[in-house]
Amino acid sequence: MAPTPPTKPKSPAPEDEVSSTFTLPDGRKLGYAQYGSPTGKPIIILHGLAASRLDGAYFHEDAKSLNARIIGLDRPGMGLSSPQPTRKLLDYPKDVQLLTEHLKLDDYAVIGISGGGPSVLACAKELPPTKLKAAAVVVGLGPPDIGMSGAQFVNRLGFPYGFRFCPEFLNRWFWRLDAYGRVDLSDEKRLEMVLESVEKSKSKMSKEELAIMRDKNMHRLGLSTTREGFRQGYSGVLLDGKLCCLPFGFRAQDIRPDLPIHLWYGKQDINVPPNHGVQLADRLGSRAVLKLEDETHITLMANRKREILENLLKAM
Repeated sequence: MAPTPPTKPKSPAPEDEVSSTFTLPDGRKLGYAQYGSPTGKPIIILHGLAASRLDGAYFHEDAKSLNARIIGLDRPGMGLSSPQPTRKLLDYPKDVQLLTEHLKLDDYAVIGISGGGPSVLACAKELPPTKLKAAAVVVGLGPPDIGMSGAQFVNRLGFPYGFRFCPEFLNRWFWRLDAYGRVDLSDEKRLEMVLESVEKSKSKMSKEELAIMRDKNMHRLGLSTTREGFRQGYSGVLLDGKLCCLPFGFRAQDIRPDLPIHLWYGKQDINVPPNHGVQLADRLGSRAVLKLEDETHITLMANRKREILENLLKAM
């Protein structure tokens, strides 16, 4: 099947018009943003590492035409969500469930993107079977024992040990080496740095990938969502990374057997190598629908996001 031509991601409104907070019983705030069709089938987006609730905007245009309601969430210490320094991976589904009750959602699906992979697996394990109807892991990290064979050096350095043992000062230094982490600069300056980096690396990209990587709208959205990810500093992102490296507290095999879980991975992905999808599919067994596409970490989201929504909506 040929990939659907990518639609340019764009936010439907200024951030303060799509974003809200919900006060949890312990007094913490949970930040979220809504996109797509307000009356459509609800799909909760769990963002990537160093991102935020604004990841939901990637799906906005497709969600509108497919009648899907997109709800992007901030994890603790990022965006508008209060820090929770002692949290464990299995704590987050409790926050998600409380928000779904607050929003009076009868049922819903969840998508975890990249570093949101562990969070969506935790939600698949913990959220009520009467409410959670389907899940998708999109180029997402699996359990840390899978390893990072096939990943580029910086990702093999970070997972599963780098983030686990990284001190605060080194984490801050690492993120400030990259334009996405330079939140001290304006987004236009950061965009200029990103595009310069793309041009320096263009000889390593296919024509299709280069066209996507030159898309200013895509990068503007990415710069917005990472700015929110670092809104409270770099500590929340560090803890998020550590939780991806620690034992999850459950096995993929422990997820309820009747929950359809769609696994989307790129054969050319050097950030989260496709072996994560292959091994997750093996552990999940009949729950899993594995899609191994001829894509990279970035192009899979750009080219397949409509297909991701369509498949998830059919499973709900």
